[in-house]
Amino acid sequence: MNLQAIDPRMIEALEGASSLQLYQLKAIIEGMLADPRRGLAARANLHLGQPVRFVDFRDGQMRSGKIIAFKDTQATVLEQGTKRTWKIPCVSMQGYTDAERQDEQTQYIPPPEPATAATKAREFQRGDTVTFDDRDGRSINGVIVRINQRTATIGTGDGGTWRVPFHMLRHVLDI
Repeated sequence: MNLQAIDPRMIEALEGASSLQLYQLKAIIEGMLADPRRGLAARANLHLGQPVRFVDFRDGQMRSGKIIAFKDTQATVLEQGTKRTWKIPCVSMQGYTDAERQDEQTQYIPPPEPATAATKAREFQRGDTVTFDDRDGRSINGVIVRINQRTATIGTGDGGTWRVPFHMLRHVLDI
């Protein structure tokens, strides 16, 4: 667990406790969190679309997101920035004000879309000279004789033809 993510006062208060005391405290906390009244009370203070902060159970870090679905005392939260969804108990999150949200909000820049076969197909035209590596690692040169939906048909000049996926093709530049 990442102890830097937890309030230092909490860690300081627990530093002097014995292992037995910590284990006893864990049992008490788990019992309190399992109380259905606590879960229902937490759920009553939340609504769809609400910005929330929640605890990542893996490392104790606080994360931000928006509630996108509910089921009993559990919510599905879309994490801000990563756009990952989390299904978490309502007791592990807290709504926050717009002012607090502005402080934490950063501009999300989505990752570039992966190149699809259709995108790659536009990079190549009939008549282009290309090269690719066959299964044995040999480099094969040829000319595109046909553009298919997911592959290109390559004529090698010696009468052979190959159907090659676009992601394996590289342009050959004449110098």
